[in-house]
Amino acid sequence: MAKILTIATIALATITALLGLLNRNTLVQTKTDLATSQGEVAATKKSLEDTNAKLADSQKSVAEWTSKNEASQAEVAKLKAEVESKQSDIELAKTQQNTINTENEMLKGQVAELKTEGEKLNQELTTLKDEPVREDLEQSKIKVKELETLNEQLTANLESTKNRANDLESQLVEKKRIQKANDLSGRILAVNEAWNFVVLNVGDKSGVTSNTELLVKRGNTRIGRVRITSVEPASSIADIIPGSLVNGLSIQPGDYVVTEYVAN
Repeated sequence: MAKILTIATIALATITALLGLLNRNTLVQTKTDLATSQGEVAATKKSLEDTNAKLADSQKSVAEWTSKNEASQAEVAKLKAEVESKQSDIELAKTQQNTINTENEMLKGQVAELKTEGEKLNQELTTLKDEPVREDLEQSKIKVKELETLNEQLTANLESTKNRANDLESQLVEKKRIQKANDLSGRILAVNEAWNFVVLNVGDKSGVTSNTELLVKRGNTRIGRVRITSVEPASSIADIIPGSLVNGLSIQPGDYVVTEYVAN
C-alpha cells in the first residue's frame, strides 16, 4: 500500500510539474501576444494620428485654395469692369474725334470755297482795272466786303470748333482721372501708432494725390479714414483722420484702402 501511495505521489508531482510548465509556457506566450498586440495598437494609433494630421492639412489647403479662388474671381470681375469702362471711354473718344474731324472737313471745304471766291474776285478786280466802270467796281467792293465777312465767320467757326475740341479733350481727361480715382485701391504696409500715420503701397502712378481721403476696410468692415500727406511713385504716407476710427477697432497692416465714388 505504501508503495502504491509513493507511486501515486510521484505521478501527481510529475503531473503537477508538467501542468506548471505548460502554464508557464502559456503565460509567456500570452505576454508575448499581449506585447505584440500593444505594439500593433500603438502603430495603429500613430497611423490614425498621421491620417488626421494629413486630413487637417488637406482641409486647410482646400480652405486656402477656396479663398484664393474667390479673390481671383473678384479680381477678374474687377478687371472685366475696368476693360468695359475703358472700352466705353474709347468709343466715346472715337465718336467725339469723328465729330471734330467732320467739322474740320466742313471748315476746310468752306475755306477752299472762300479761296476760290477770292481768286475770282482778284480776277474781276484785274479786269476792272482795264474797264473803268464805276458800278461794277462798287459791286466788286460789296462782294469783297461780303467775302471778308464770310471769312471772319469761318475763322470764328474754326476757332469755336477748336475750343470745342479742347473742351471735349479736357472732359475726357477729367473723366479718365475720375475713373482712375474711383478705381484706386491699395493696402496698409505699416502703421505708426505713436505718430498716428500709415504707409500705403500705392503712389502717384496709381492716381494718389496729396490731401486725398481714403477709406480703410477689413473685408466688408469699415475701420476708419486716412488723408494722404506725402506721395512717392509707388507708395505714400497718410495721417489717420482723428475721430474716424470705429469704436474698438484699429488700423492694421494688410487692411485695404479704397476711395469713395467721385461723381463726374
